[in-house]
Amino acid sequence: MTGRWRAAALLGLYRPALVAVGVGVLFSLVGAAAVARWEDRVNKIEFENAAETEAIVMQNGMNEYISRLVALRTLFESTNEEITRSEFETFSARLFERHPGMLRIAWLPRVNRKERTDYEAAAITDGVSGYRIKALQDKGFVTAPQSDEYFPVFYSTQPKTSSVYGMDYSTVPERRAVLERARDNDRLAAIRTRLYEPKEGGQLPDVLVAIPVYAKGTSRETVADRRRNLAGFVVGIFDLPLLIQTIRVTTGASPAVSVNVYPPFTGQIVSLEQTQPDYSSAAKAPRSIRDVERTLHWSGTLKIGDTDWQVRAMPSAGGSLETSYDRAAAVLIVGMLLTLSLSTYLMLASRNSRRLSLANRRVLELAQTDILTGLPNRAFFLARLDELNGRLKNDGPNFSILMLDLDRFKNVNDSLGHGAGDALLRQVAQRLKSAVRANDVLARLGGDEFAIIQERCQDQRACSTELAGRIAKLVAEPFLLPGHRVEIGTSIGIAIAPDHGSDQEQLLKKADLALYRSKSAGRNCFTIYDEAMSAELEARNTLEGDLRDAIAQCQLEVHYQPFVDALSGVRRGFEALVRWRHPTRGLIPPDQFISLAEETGLIVPLGEFVLRRACADAANWPPDLMVAVNLSPIQFKEAELFEMISAALADSGLPPQRLEIEITESVLLERGTENHAFMERLKHLGIELALDDFGTGYSSLSYLTAFPFDKIKIDKSFIRNLTNQPRSSAIISSIVTLARGLDMSVTAEGVETREEFERLKALGVNFAQGYLFGRPQPIERILFDAPAKRSRRDAA
Repeated sequence: MTGRWRAAALLGLYRPALVAVGVGVLFSLVGAAAVARWEDRVNKIEFENAAETEAIVMQNGMNEYISRLVALRTLFESTNEEITRSEFETFSARLFERHPGMLRIAWLPRVNRKERTDYEAAAITDGVSGYRIKALQDKGFVTAPQSDEYFPVFYSTQPKTSSVYGMDYSTVPERRAVLERARDNDRLAAIRTRLYEPKEGGQLPDVLVAIPVYAKGTSRETVADRRRNLAGFVVGIFDLPLLIQTIRVTTGASPAVSVNVYPPFTGQIVSLEQTQPDYSSAAKAPRSIRDVERTLHWSGTLKIGDTDWQVRAMPSAGGSLETSYDRAAAVLIVGMLLTLSLSTYLMLASRNSRRLSLANRRVLELAQTDILTGLPNRAFFLARLDELNGRLKNDGPNFSILMLDLDRFKNVNDSLGHGAGDALLRQVAQRLKSAVRANDVLARLGGDEFAIIQERCQDQRACSTELAGRIAKLVAEPFLLPGHRVEIGTSIGIAIAPDHGSDQEQLLKKADLALYRSKSAGRNCFTIYDEAMSAELEARNTLEGDLRDAIAQCQLEVHYQPFVDALSGVRRGFEALVRWRHPTRGLIPPDQFISLAEETGLIVPLGEFVLRRACADAANWPPDLMVAVNLSPIQFKEAELFEMISAALADSGLPPQRLEIEITESVLLERGTENHAFMERLKHLGIELALDDFGTGYSSLSYLTAFPFDKIKIDKSFIRNLTNQPRSSAIISSIVTLARGLDMSVTAEGVETREEFERLKALGVNFAQGYLFGRPQPIERILFDAPAKRSRRDAA
């Protein structure tokens, strides 16, 4: 009884699997059978088309042989003179020169009783020794008895010693019958026969073809006319197997089709079982037509004259047209595999349900975990933040959010590779873990951004600042990577709930604002959000909108500050400086909006305006004055910058030699190869290039040798300390010496006193610029020594 219950339990457990097996096997068999029938139909159509093509090619080849025999008939009927033996042999040899299927050709003239002696004598004269008209008796030849007419072999392609010469076809009943058919029907007649002088190695019967030849100019409308006007017969003997094989080789027959040619259906054929093929393309031929008709085959005929040989074609064994049922087998195999897979799945489904539940729980954990560091990810952080905000509405504990962004992490990634960057992130995560408590939430939001939720502190503000300071100190300590010692920092922004907001969006936005302030303040520090940050953001957004309007409404102006030759004091040109005349705030200096324009991308249209205005204005100046225009690093990323500069010169008519482009060192840090090529294009036009603010950035000497600069502009911070700090004089002197060695000129910016100017002249600078020589002024307030011509832009 226990075994019965166990069997019933197992049956109930595996019933779905057993049903699936039964249904799957049934559908697999039905599908395989359907596909097999479809394969049969498709394969049959393809095979029949291929077999029919082979039969057509074979018939065309046979017709080509017949047409050459007909050419001989034309030879005899087209002339009044008698065709000589040599003419016959030459013409026949040329006709069938490359046609090995033709065994021999003969001319059988119609000879009456009176002409017999003359023909025999003529043949002997032509070199056929002992020629006489012969009759076939038993298996040999005898002299033909007297008769009213004879059809002897008079000309032949056989050697003149051959015994076939003189054989009278009219004495052989089957050959006489084929001659009479050809004569009475005025058409080619054929018969399957054996040669009386067999070919070497020949076993199969050959094909005899007879073509009637009538006297030139005689009628052949009726049978009586044909019998009366008959002149003789052109007879050809074909080696049928060799002929067909030659046709197939010459035409490139398909090896996928096996062709068998059987004798014509005549009264001599007793049974299809005994009918053997005269030709078979297969290595092993079927024994009879009946054997062929038991398999897939195609039936047709090969017409030779008035007789049809039977053609049976089959797919070659192992060929592409042989039905293999691959698709049916594939359907059956796939069906059985699917059935096996489905039944196995159903059998294991119940046992795997618990494992599946555990796996789902693990997947959920992974979905909320950062794979690289093992910390909670953004999804977990946001879910936890929503949970705390919900508690806050029900008098839950206060908490704070710390947003962290690693400083100089990009440099590590770019210089050491992403593998080193990943290792650094893992070490940072470990240090951050050591800084937080067990109930705090530490998450990696993505890239080099981390976030912390800190709660349950008596003084949340003090706890947050203490934690931020500790983290900043920890992260600032060097990190040891394989083969490298790396130092980075972290900028931190802090927002406290509910003081700074009670929902997720507000808190995250304000923590980001505080983080932005930390980065702006010099990095590696922390900032707690205050309301002034929102006001600054709003003011910044307002200023951005006003700047967009200013560019669109032409509220920008270009002022010009002169620079002079340090030795002569003569004015050599002006630097173009943009000013913004706000409709309510008045004139806004560039330090209040240029950085905003670079951050928002507005520097591109702004820079284009300044360049075009400066070129147009400079075109009106005396020809010895240059104009200098600054290009922002953001503009260098524009693909059409060169075209814009070229267009500004072309539209204004300003010679390129009077334009100086000022570039800061930050441009050279990125896209070095592309920027070098761009600067070479500018130099090719004749534009001068100046390295601006030299000494405040990296001041890499490699830039001076690698890039085609004409001038170095010393930053005004060195000029300001020139009279108080001897080191500034030493630095300027070194820069001047370096520039001279590189064939570059030097401009000193920010010169405000005569003492500074005299000191710079003594140090050897070439040009000076500053308030001592003039403040930036609009073009209308600048006096020139000579009037200028109108520019193309003004003329337009």
